[in-house]
Amino acid sequence: MGWVDIIELVRAEPPTKKEAEQVLDYQRRKAKPRFYADENFPVLAGQVLRKMGARLFTARDAGLAGHPDEDHAAYALKHGYVLVTCDRDYLDECRFPLIHCPAIIVFDFGSGSLAEIRQSFGCLQTIFGFPQVFDKWVKIDARRTCWTEYMRFLNGSTSRSRYRLYRGELQHWVED
Repeated sequence: MGWVDIIELVRAEPPTKKEAEQVLDYQRRKAKPRFYADENFPVLAGQVLRKMGARLFTARDAGLAGHPDEDHAAYALKHGYVLVTCDRDYLDECRFPLIHCPAIIVFDFGSGSLAEIRQSFGCLQTIFGFPQVFDKWVKIDARRTCWTEYMRFLNGSTSRSRYRLYRGELQHWVED
């Protein structure tokens, strides 16, 4: 089928009353996402994230400079941060299984230009809207043109979804 606007998907399968109430409750709280940047996260990307209104804590702030990836993941999980990084090792499900990790976003900023960083940050739209959903059991592989979300749910099931921003609209990849 290909890329489909999220609005079309919601119209086809509206949320339940309970789901809609939960979304409205999240919006009323106006919570801000909290991020933890490991050592592989560029300083420029951190500055952009802060300008977007995010609270960002770094490995240097935590005194974890030079520590292994497992320490960064444990710190983010313990303190309720979304871990942001450019280290693709975090996508390794054997080393960092969804059940034992914080929300992790692995970015590919290309050459690291300001424009490419902003493109890659398209995946943050949902996190800024509903940070309470992204406290743990989520990994996002964020690229400049699209991103893939891996999620684990309370019932033990997992999902993989692909998204992109196209002409200002959020789209979801739907398999045939």
